[in-house]
Amino acid sequence: MSQRIEYFIVDLDGCVTDPFSSPDWELLSQLRALSDRTLVDDNVPKLSICTGRPAPYTEAVGQWLNVQVPVLFESGAGMLDLATQQVRWNPALPDNALEVSGQVKRYIKQLQQEFPDVQPESSKQIDAGFVCAESKPMQQLATIFSKHVANHFPMFELHGTDISISAIWPCANKGSGIDWFCREMKVEPANVAYIGDTSGDLPAIARAGISFTPQNGGVENKQQADFVTKGYSTAGVVEAWHQLIAHNQSIVA
Repeated sequence: MSQRIEYFIVDLDGCVTDPFSSPDWELLSQLRALSDRTLVDDNVPKLSICTGRPAPYTEAVGQWLNVQVPVLFESGAGMLDLATQQVRWNPALPDNALEVSGQVKRYIKQLQQEFPDVQPESSKQIDAGFVCAESKPMQQLATIFSKHVANHFPMFELHGTDISISAIWPCANKGSGIDWFCREMKVEPANVAYIGDTSGDLPAIARAGISFTPQNGGVENKQQADFVTKGYSTAGVVEAWHQLIAHNQSIVA
């Protein structure tokens, strides 16, 4: 590929950090150092984020890593400008998105009464999902939730991990989020790289000019991504970023 990569967009859970685990601060410090380099070295793609997490968590990680450009949260439904604190919602969302998502959230609350391990992701506004730290009940819950959404809310697509599941508007998934980000930054998707580890990342992997999945990525992610890193999660992100720097340097040379 002869196109320069201007932006490196990263997923959070399973990439920058691991759920329910203390961050690897040494590796995060390496990411921060690379982010700082973007201010003085054009060959280092600028960092952004596209995560299923809500805005406050996304903002915090963006501050750790000195992200200088807008970030995407709730799987591309929302965009946060870290410099101005302006939040915008994906223009592709229908006018009744908040109302319909609220109906799904009410069902999750009902589910919680039967399954106390369910933890609704209450800080999200558009995405509707929940977390369950125990994988065995999570499998049962995912099946129940998936059937209900398919029967009553067929407009949603579902994406899950071992510990979570979310109902996402297809018009505002991570692929749509990448397109929105590119329009805002006035670049083509070919000038963007992405790394993600689960099914929710596949639309973004399909859009990006160069795509990665870490060693802990899902089977389908490994099949579709351009590169599978040797490193797991945070180490994989560091590895991918260095590969992108080398890619840009080779074009200059």
